[in-house]
Formats: sequence, C-alpha cells, structure tokens
Amino acid sequence: MRIASAISELSPPARMAEHLAMQLEASHAHPVDLLVVSITQQLQEHFLEILGNLRTSLRPRHLLAMTAESVIGGDQELERVPAASAMVMQLPGVKINTFHLTDDDWDEVLADDDALRKRLDADDVRAFLMAADPFTTPVVQMLDSCSRLFPQAPIIGGMASGMSQAGEARLAADDHIHSTGLVGVSISGPIQVDCIVSQGCRSIGPTFTVTKGNRNVVEELNGKPALAAIEEMVNALPNRDRQMLASGGLQVGRVIDEGKGNFGRADFLIRSLVGVRRESGAILIGDLIQVGQTLQFHVRDAQAADEELRLLLEGESLLASQPLGAFLVSCNSRGTRLFEQPHHDVKMVRQILGNIPVAGFFAAGEFGPVGGRNFIHGHTASMALFRALEG
Repeated sequence: MRIASAISELSPPARMAEHLAMQLEASHAHPVDLLVVSITQQLQEHFLEILGNLRTSLRPRHLLAMTAESVIGGDQELERVPAASAMVMQLPGVKINTFHLTDDDWDEVLADDDALRKRLDADDVRAFLMAADPFTTPVVQMLDSCSRLFPQAPIIGGMASGMSQAGEARLAADDHIHSTGLVGVSISGPIQVDCIVSQGCRSIGPTFTVTKGNRNVVEELNGKPALAAIEEMVNALPNRDRQMLASGGLQVGRVIDEGKGNFGRADFLIRSLVGVRRESGAILIGDLIQVGQTLQFHVRDAQAADEELRLLLEGESLLASQPLGAFLVSCNSRGTRLFEQPHHDVKMVRQILGNIPVAGFFAAGEFGPVGGRNFIHGHTASMALFRALEG
C-alpha cells in the first residue's frame, strides 16, 4: 500500500493540475486505486477541467472530489484562495465502491435498509469517505442509518463549503459530476482505518445528570434548575477555566454510551448552548436530550483546541504504528480564524505522527465517529488514518 498527497495554488487551472500530478507521480507507483481531490469554491467553474487533467495524468480507477472554502495538503492549509489538493492511494486487494445519493434517492434509502446497503455496496466495509451538499442532504438521518447498518465503519468527511446558495457545490464520484446530494466511497477488505475526531474542547467542572427536561430543553441538572447548577459550577472553577469560558463560551457535552460508567474525552458529543430561559432556569442546547443522560460542560478556544488535538494524536502515536497517510477534514471556523499561526492542524498531524501524506478540506460541518456512532460536528478536526492491515 502506498499513499501520496499534493497541494497547489498555481494558475491557470491547467498548470495547477499539472503541478498536482507531477508531485503525485514522483511519490507513488501505479496503479492509482483512489484519487481524492479537493478544489476551492473559487475554482468552481474549472472543477471539470482540473479533474479531467488529473484523470488523464494519473488514470485512477476511482475518484472522489468536492469543492470547499479551503483545502489541505502536504503541510499546508490554503485558506480562501484559488487552490486544490489531492491524494492518491494504491491499495492492493482493497475493494472501493463509489456512490452518489440525491433527492430522488433519500426517501427510499432512508426507509429501506436493503436499498441503502445495495447503493453503498459495503461488504466488509472498513470506512466511508463522504462529501455532501448542505442544501440537499438529510445528513443526520444518513449518518444515523450508516451507524446502525455498518457499526464498525466510521464515516470521515464533511459538507462542501464556500458556497452561498443551492446549486453552487461541485461533487464528483468517478466520472460523474453533481451539484446536489452526497458522494462517497466505501473502503472494504484488508486495510486498517483509524479515526481521530477532535471537537476542539476541554471539559470543565463535574458531570451532571439530567433530572428534568424534554427534547432540547434541559430544565434541571442534579435536581436543581439548570442555570443554578451552571452558576454554582462556574463559581467553583479555577481562574484559568473562567478565563477560557469568558473567551470561548460554554459548550455542552452529552455522553453517547451511558453504559460505560467512566467517561473520557472521546465519550462526549459536543453541542452548543443555544439559549436560556431565565424565568424557569432552563437551558436550550443544540441536541435532543432525555432524563437520566449525563452532561458535562466544556470550553472551546484556540488553547483548548490545540490541547485536545495534541492529546489525541499523541495517544494514537503511542498505540499504533505510523500510518501510511491521513485524510483530514477541518471546520471552516478553525485555521487562521481560530489559531494565530496558519497550517495548525495539518502541521500538528505531521509533527506527531511523522511526515506522512495528508490531504483534505475545510468543511461546513464535519463527519466523524464519537462513542461508536457517526455524527456531524462543528469546530472539529476529523481524520481517517490509513494503515496496512496487520496479520
């Protein structure tokens, strides 16, 4: 197995495609089983031209491509400029299936498990890579269905970004170009795909149990009005946590699997606190909750995001061998919108995991597993790490 990545901001588009192909051809052997390309939305009208030139040069068996606000490749994150990144993967013995789901498909595949299995053709699936148009994709339902049908297969990807209205996205699966729906690949067979989902947060204070609430309204925590419980927690925080809370705001983490008992960083799904009801002392969160669920509050800022990603990557480096490459999807709110220095996420990946090939894009909502289920996130760095299957 071999993987290579490249990135370019050369112009015109034909020269950009040539530059990408030259970098990739110098680093990999034929055949190319999968080519993944991310192209900034500023080059939307050249999407077909760039892909056509890359297909001619690299002759990939399968192609997945999307438009995005910014792209990732090598050790760079090129933000909000005309640019493209690409990754080629030589995967002997691995089965790859591309698919596209659009308006005419959703009613059937979300209601009929057999129909979804057939469309995804995902026997012995190890992982999915997906990109979707945010205007025409019922992504929550799709991720839920895949988590149920393929519980061992993480989904890494995200929403195409950089557009302002429906119809502006560009998505490709093999030789078909689309402006709606979802494109993806299933990867099956002798390959190991590990995932890191860094939600950019750090926990503060104790855990709480929801003792009264409904839908997205939390009325009581540990038998107290939710606001009163939060105020009591904040008053007990050290100064550092209070400062982070003032700069980054309060986030809510919901435990995914209550059966685990002891909850760590990877067990919480982070959602926003979207409102308060001062007269009743209730809070509103960007998620559905149930009485008995465990919540813990989190802070999100550049320091917390840096700390969490570093810890997750260091843990991965200790537990497993160096990956052959990584597909990285970061939120549009990260990059230089969050960190003082550019290229933060991709440089940290290569600093800790080694100078591995990395490619990907900035998304308007990132896909990744938390607690064994796939979710759409915000403010997150989500990545798939590829290794040859041991044994």
